[in-house]
Amino acid sequence: MHRATAGQARTTAFGSCRPSVARTVVVRAAVAAKPVDVPVKSADGASVGSEQLSLRVAPTDTAKGLVHRYLVYVQQNARRGTASTLTRSEVRGGGKKPYKQKGTGGARRGSSTSPLFPGGGISFGPKPKDWSIKMNKKERRLALATALQSAAADVVVVDSIADAVQDGKTKSLVSTLGKVGAAADKKTLLVLAAADEAVMRAGRNVAKLAINTADAIQVFDVLNADTIVLEKAALEAVKAAYAPAAEAAAQ
Repeated sequence: MHRATAGQARTTAFGSCRPSVARTVVVRAAVAAKPVDVPVKSADGASVGSEQLSLRVAPTDTAKGLVHRYLVYVQQNARRGTASTLTRSEVRGGGKKPYKQKGTGGARRGSSTSPLFPGGGISFGPKPKDWSIKMNKKERRLALATALQSAAADVVVVDSIADAVQDGKTKSLVSTLGKVGAAADKKTLLVLAAADEAVMRAGRNVAKLAINTADAIQVFDVLNADTIVLEKAALEAVKAAYAPAAEAAAQ
């Protein structure tokens, strides 16, 4: 009677040990969005043509969840987590017995720092906490591009806002935005090619206006805006950063 080898024993217990044929699984993390025409206007509101917006976005079945996760990431990481209360051991005082043990008709008290006393410690109160969560950089970029592409219908491109608001006055900025289709009573996101002091100063008193630069677009502002106004140079920067690769666009 011969002894079974280790390999034979494994084969008997778990079936054949022959390696299975590897299957080719194609995972597409991003796709090229269908081009959308966005109007291009001059600062006085005159139409000067159109531009196409087609970014590298998440597939339809995962796009909503990805953008939502990025929004949660941004808002949760903005929490400072500095709320703090004192426990009974941290409240100052409490060394002396508040009143005598018997004869008062009240409960027995050994310390005035008890949570049952006004000014005493807090039971299970908040302490400093790190609320930050992580999200991959590629996922964040893809989520932002997906949010921008989904808002393409609300995008207006302007040759230059900075040139029209050189005086730094709020009236000039509101007038220019109104001419290009951004109503004063609607939430507007203005995306500049680069930070401009005059435009920033003019827009800081406009309640429903958010100003971003092309290299620091905030996903919350994109999702919250009724109208998105991009300078033409800012649009080119967005395309350069988030446009699909040539091979992806060809698929």
